Amino acid sequence: MTIKPDSWESLRKLTHARIALGRSGNSVPTRELLDFRMAHSRARDSVWREVDFAPLGAVLISSGFSSIQVQSKCSGKQNFLLNPDLGRTLSDESQARLDADLGQSPVLDCVLVVADGLSANAVHTNASAFIEGFFQSMKGVQLGIGPVVLARYARVGLGDAIGFGLKAKSVIMLIGERPGLASSNSLSVYFTFDPKPGRTDADRNCISNIHDSGLQPKAAGNMAAFLVRTAIQRQLSGVDLKLEYDASKAIPSKS
Repeated sequence: MTIKPDSWESLRKLTHARIALGRSGNSVPTRELLDFRMAHSRARDSVWREVDFAPLGAVLISSGFSSIQVQSKCSGKQNFLLNPDLGRTLSDESQARLDADLGQSPVLDCVLVVADGLSANAVHTNASAFIEGFFQSMKGVQLGIGPVVLARYARVGLGDAIGFGLKAKSVIMLIGERPGLASSNSLSVYFTFDPKPGRTDADRNCISNIHDSGLQPKAAGNMAAFLVRTAIQRQLSGVDLKLEYDASKAIPSKS
């Protein structure tokens, strides 16, 4: 008996989507079921895992950059997951920390925030490479970039509160995405010009799907630097900002 090749197999190589799974009787093969359960487990673990900023802080220090650690008003991981609004507001202690730093910092054109969001694994795995690409692309650019802010229990809106608290002209936030079954360690970037509480998604620009099997973290850093430079030059962000990024002119993502 001649077995015809499955025409879906060639498509499966091009995507992480669950296609061409095959079947065993009326169900999927055991290997596909186990793979699904493993992906689901990784996603849950990434959501519930606490972020460890110590390694990233050490990388920043060795690269000559200072950092500030802050936290939202969430008291813990469960509180963060059940109360999204609290993740958009700084705790009183963190606000006081920013106020103290404000008196020592010059006027900031942009502040970079690295936040756990819904995937601590994404920060642990990809944040260092992103930061390397970002600051590499910002070399020689006459913009005041403040200390990197490391934010725990953070939603996207917390970036606007941080930028507003530091009186920065703009804020760029690198945050862990909600894990999917294809990737549990993906990052997104959100940029806001003139950050302040109450900003909406229409006021922001987003770069998403940042991980080794998507947009390479270092290349995403290059792209984010281009976004920051262009947005500050034009004094706007969000749906009003139209730009085209030529990846061929970017600094190579591989060293």
